[in-house]
Amino acid sequence: MSNTLINKQLSIDEFISRLYCKAASIPLENFSVWALDLLQQVVPFDGAIWATGHVATEQFHTHTCVDVSPELLTKLKQHLAINPIFPTLLENKGKAIDMADVIEDKDFYQSKLYLHCFKPFDIERILSSIHLDERSGIFTLLTLYRFDRNHNFTEQEKLQQNQLLFHLLKAASHRQIIALSETESSSEAKQVAEKKGVASALCDSHGIYHAVEASFLDLVKPLGDGNEQALPFTLADKASEFTIGNLHVSVQKNADLFRLTLRSKSLIDDLTAREKQVVAGICQGSTFKQIAKQLEISPSTVSNHLYRIYDKLNINSRSELVALVQSN
Repeated sequence: MSNTLINKQLSIDEFISRLYCKAASIPLENFSVWALDLLQQVVPFDGAIWATGHVATEQFHTHTCVDVSPELLTKLKQHLAINPIFPTLLENKGKAIDMADVIEDKDFYQSKLYLHCFKPFDIERILSSIHLDERSGIFTLLTLYRFDRNHNFTEQEKLQQNQLLFHLLKAASHRQIIALSETESSSEAKQVAEKKGVASALCDSHGIYHAVEASFLDLVKPLGDGNEQALPFTLADKASEFTIGNLHVSVQKNADLFRLTLRSKSLIDDLTAREKQVVAGICQGSTFKQIAKQLEISPSTVSNHLYRIYDKLNINSRSELVALVQSN
């Protein structure tokens, strides 16, 4: 995105149409930048911040900065107490607020807020809005910036941001829901996943759900305190796969979000990492020698691992092992 304001290329109807029609084809980690690029073709701006947080923490958990430094977020936090636009935003959720409507230019451009927070980033004009999802507790901040003091945001542009923020959030939510099942590439795979009790959710680093399947909430319910807005456990220091209670959890990072997949824990989940490697080799039809070469251990060590695997799983043959893996 260029730092030079572009001419409007899209009508509101064209923006909405492209947003919904193409959203599913945009990778989730690129969605917010792509959507802001699209928005810039309706409401011209030089830079933008799209951030989300939660009422429980009153902090931003995810953010996308376009043509402004991420350091701006730090500055905004440091100067929150003297920023007059934030109380106005909180009192007018869903409505675009221009800094010029909150504080007169002559006062703003002499203020500590402008001199220490905005001027270092060449920001002269600010149009911001906050949306709160009452059910999830997630709030979204969308702020557009201009670097030319003489290029005010118009009343029409404020109305456009009011209208388009709604569609941005709806399209983002739809894209997140799609992401929950993207690894299951066929309808048959999805049916198998449902049969096995597999469920998914998208959450941020604080465990706040951004998209979640009802079956996921059912699975984690025994672990929690009834809060359906956040995970009943923390993600800090967790591996990409771990078990908690009677659940097996897989975690995949996606930009600022994490995709979690849950299923009931099986006996195989209690095997060591090396034992799981041996199991994988057996299920691929490899011989002891082939597995040993791949793992850089001796064939006798592979045999010893397999003996312990049989004992842990209470089985007696390769065919039983393969059948057990396929059933999980």
